Amino acid sequence: MRIVLCTESYLPILNGVVTFLQMLSKEWTKDGHEVLIIAPDHTARRNYIKDGVLHCPAVKSEQLTVDVSLPLDVARFRMVKRFKPDIIHIQHEYGVSLFGMKTAELLHIPVVYTLHSEYSFFMNYVVKSKLMVPIVESSLAKLIKYIVKRATVVTSPSRKAKVYFDSIGVDTDVTVIQNSVDLDDFDPFLYTDGQKQALRETLGIGAGETCVLFVGRMGPEKSVDVLLDYWAQTIKPEDRLHLVLIGGGPDDDSLRQHMRDLHLESMVTFCGRIPHVQIAPYYAICDLYITASLSEMHSVSMLEGLGAGLPVLQRYDRLNAEQLQEGVNGYFFNNAQEMGDLIHKLGSQTPQQKLETKRRVRESVLHTNNPKALADKYMGQYIKAIDLYVRHKAPPLDDPLL
Repeated sequence: MRIVLCTESYLPILNGVVTFLQMLSKEWTKDGHEVLIIAPDHTARRNYIKDGVLHCPAVKSEQLTVDVSLPLDVARFRMVKRFKPDIIHIQHEYGVSLFGMKTAELLHIPVVYTLHSEYSFFMNYVVKSKLMVPIVESSLAKLIKYIVKRATVVTSPSRKAKVYFDSIGVDTDVTVIQNSVDLDDFDPFLYTDGQKQALRETLGIGAGETCVLFVGRMGPEKSVDVLLDYWAQTIKPEDRLHLVLIGGGPDDDSLRQHMRDLHLESMVTFCGRIPHVQIAPYYAICDLYITASLSEMHSVSMLEGLGAGLPVLQRYDRLNAEQLQEGVNGYFFNNAQEMGDLIHKLGSQTPQQKLETKRRVRESVLHTNNPKALADKYMGQYIKAIDLYVRHKAPPLDDPLL
């Protein structure tokens, strides 16, 4: 099959969508399929293809934190037409993704659309004035309606997508396909005890301390302030527990100050941004993964934690509850006391019990959340979309955004 993947962000940017696309492209190429990734590139002066990526001229957007490309480009269209795609899969709602929608319409092929984020949590990054929020939300809703009306299949990693679509007046079926990660990269048994102890010492983690990890953007949607508040209420220095926070973002300075205000310096370490290729050892030295965020569709960092054998402690999110097997690889908490009780209980395990837990947790995702499983599930959706498109091909739609 010849597959086009449209995205608003790609390497050297690293985020969940980029990881998602890299995994799919790698697996399908191994299986003999041909993949073309289309991505904006503010350094490109013309459209060109290199290493399976069609780079599109774009402008850098600080507000959107991605490059933005025009949705119409004749030269780009001709390049895609020569590729002769069987299907186009879009990941976003503007620029390159809108180009993908129009291209699919002109080439008479189906579109698969994946909603990766619940946008209501991210308006603060795009809109600086609260007065503009309703206008931006309305415009985004129109774009999504335009895309969903033309997409043959709609997917998302979370049941939250259906709720979000309903909230903006979009009635569509959503196939939930959970995210995956390359679990081989996060095997905690790749590192010796000496290597792990050396890294723990550089972070100020004492010998024998239970280490609790969070990885993600230091922004309001991740609720790191909630983690710090709950920690201050339930964890004491003598408990020999340590919280490690990895990631950068707009709230980094204020969260560090919040930690100091709560007098948590001896129990909390902020690591800042760490390149993704260097992050696996940090998972390996930890015992638990924790998140208080309610903004996630399906956290890739959480999956990386599971791949590293870390039981996940997650603030209860009804629509994402099926993403963990409670009591097997994770636990839910609703408040500070429940969080503290879980950390104390798991932290009191013997070294042998922690090792057995690590093996059990890693095993729980090895066969369900790996790149091959993800690629197979999406290939099934592509075959379904092609069949639906052929059997129920609709008449041409008008172009205005409705």
